[in-house]
Amino acid sequence: MDVEKTMEFILEQQARFEANFARFEVGMEELRQSHQATERLVRRLARLGAARLREHDKRADMHEERIRAMEQQREEDRREFQAFLQRFDDFLREQRGDGH
Repeated sequence: MDVEKTMEFILEQQARFEANFARFEVGMEELRQSHQATERLVRRLARLGAARLREHDKRADMHEERIRAMEQQREEDRREFQAFLQRFDDFLREQRGDGH
């Protein structure tokens, strides 16, 4: 009788193991699917992030170009104003008769 109880115990343990293993396999499959979905999401977010960075870089380049153009215009305006002041100073000196 002891052998029968031992065999019954072993068969019950084997049945439990198989049931647990089946649940484990189901859980692993769910985990694999979840992992794949996460990887797809991460790749999508990486592509979107890269696209946003390219867009930002493009806008930054455009603003930098505008700033350079404005700085060049400001420098040109400064030179023209300086020339105007020099002509005006010359004109005033001529009116006073200073010559210089």
